Amino acid sequence: MDLQLTRDETISLLRTKQLMDSFMNLTSDSIVVVNLDGTVLDVNRKFEELHGWAKEEVIGKVLPMTPEDQKEEVLRLYKRIAEGEPYAGVETIKLRNGGSTFYASVTISPIKDERGNVVAFVGVERDITDRKRAESRLMERERQFRRVLKLSPEAIVLHRDGIIHFVNDAGYKLLGGSCSEDIMGRSLMEFFDTSDFPVLQDRFNHIVQSDECSEFLEIKLKRIDDTVLDVEVSSIYVHKQMGFPLIQTVIRDMTDRKKEEEWVRRSEKLSIIGQLAAGVAHEIRNPLTSLKGFIQLLRAKDTPYTEIMLEELDRINSIVNEFMTIAKPHAVTYSACNLQSLLDSVIKFMQPQAMLYNVDIQLETKGVARLIPCEPNQIKQVVINLVKNAIEAMLSGGIVTISLEVVSDERAVIRVADQGAGIPEDKLPQLGEPFYSTKSTGTGLGLMVCQRIVEAHKGNISIASTVGQGTTVTIELPCYR
Repeated sequence: MDLQLTRDETISLLRTKQLMDSFMNLTSDSIVVVNLDGTVLDVNRKFEELHGWAKEEVIGKVLPMTPEDQKEEVLRLYKRIAEGEPYAGVETIKLRNGGSTFYASVTISPIKDERGNVVAFVGVERDITDRKRAESRLMERERQFRRVLKLSPEAIVLHRDGIIHFVNDAGYKLLGGSCSEDIMGRSLMEFFDTSDFPVLQDRFNHIVQSDECSEFLEIKLKRIDDTVLDVEVSSIYVHKQMGFPLIQTVIRDMTDRKKEEEWVRRSEKLSIIGQLAAGVAHEIRNPLTSLKGFIQLLRAKDTPYTEIMLEELDRINSIVNEFMTIAKPHAVTYSACNLQSLLDSVIKFMQPQAMLYNVDIQLETKGVARLIPCEPNQIKQVVINLVKNAIEAMLSGGIVTISLEVVSDERAVIRVADQGAGIPEDKLPQLGEPFYSTKSTGTGLGLMVCQRIVEAHKGNISIASTVGQGTTVTIELPCYR
């Protein structure tokens, strides 16, 4: 009976060994069996293929597949596993015969005897070198992608479900942040008007489904400081460039382009008006000269009303001169001019008209007076026109303040401020356009001529106004150094 049991046990052990050998050699993973001190007891054929050693070459050796500087750590790991510490596996470097290395995913399982004591370990290795290389290439592409985005001169935002996960340098500056952290984590939609949400959401849904880049859409963007910009946006679906699906949206600031388009539009309009003005001025001047001559003859005979007619002819002539300035600015010779003296003469000239409107003209100066290069009569024409507008803006009287300030060694500033009704903010951009005026009898040509004169003197003119408080026109002109 005892002999029969021993035979059955022997058969069972043989069958178990055959099953183990079959399992070890049919699996696609490398398997190595080691004892408690790391000595190799057995390996499968995949181990031989992967490491380049024959079974006979490694049996009896201590962890030949482990780099020398990692053996102590592996033996300490065996001890912790034997004591019951859970182990989920690791990705590490393994050795081949000849010293070359590869990346492997390794799991270690304890082998216990009938008493539950750990007597050996089974190590299962899987070559993940190709996967690691692919991950490395992906990480490098991601680094390059981030770098390209970060350094792009266009504002770029990456978002998912409306939440911003990345914004480049140009992006956070455009959106009004001081750094990218001010923008990331916010909802992209908070930077647009609620009325635009449906069209933006439809575009995002479309690009996710179609995998196509959307056309640029002109839209209003609201910065963190609540200022509003004209921008255009385009989006594309970026599948997993940053580790998970994202939408990449490019935002272009159209402020400069809008200004250029406006400049081109104004230039074209001025060109047409200039051609018209030249023709009109030419046709008017000939009969005007004749009329003026005959009226002077009538004045010599003491004919009534000749003075009034001459004054009106002079007014017509001044309008014709404005037309000629629009059509073709005259070549002028600049000379050194003292602005304070020029403003004093303007005030004397305009004082009688100011008195008719119950307006007081005051002059304020700040800084040391400097000479500017200009054509004095043209600059005087500009200031007279602005003072005239300021007087006519105050039907109930008030104060027109002319201030002169030298803000630096290179710039002088003239300001003409009134206490009139003011101009609505939405009308300010249209001031200076031909035939646009806030006055019922105005033509808009006067301010346009002023702008052209100031620009010809390499200066600039700006208008600020508050309804109910008045308007201030500022002129900056270069000084002699």
